[in-house]
Amino acid sequence: MSLSSTSNSLIPPTKSLIPQQPHSSLTNQSSFPIGLKPKPKPKPNSILAVHAAEPAKNPVVTEKPSKPQPTTIPRNVASTKWTIDSWKSKKALQLPEYPNQEELEAVLKTLDDFPPIVFAGEARTLEEHLGDAAMGNAFLLQGGDCAESFKEFNANNIRDTFRIILQMSVVMMFGGQMPVIK
Repeated sequence: MSLSSTSNSLIPPTKSLIPQQPHSSLTNQSSFPIGLKPKPKPKPNSILAVHAAEPAKNPVVTEKPSKPQPTTIPRNVASTKWTIDSWKSKKALQLPEYPNQEELEAVLKTLDDFPPIVFAGEARTLEEHLGDAAMGNAFLLQGGDCAESFKEFNANNIRDTFRIILQMSVVMMFGGQMPVIK
């Protein structure tokens, strides 16, 4: 049995199911069939508010005052500048009790003698990158243990967690086509 009455070849005639268009019409028409147009991508929403580090210090005001109020600075408010002891002035609901104050002071002195874990330049760079993420120009990947025990705190666990986060960031970067902050 032959596929074609005019040819003894087993190859069917080369007729494409896709309509051929001249090259000049490619610039004037889209590649979508008539009636099916691509949906436009929604634009990312812009940031409408920036939250304060401590919301209690900047309460949300829903109504405007009828007349301008004079600005006064309360005299009993503690300075908001960071110091090595500023953590002591913060309200901590889950702070452990330290029965031996001398030992606590010795540990704090030891920590005070160490170099910083994160340098100021790194913190500024992170703030810039977080601003990019807030504007929708980057993606933030945050991961790791939230409550690891000290017996699980070793170089292998840190290395493995770091490796997984890096692998996740590579997948997200290529999939999302935008930078990933890790």
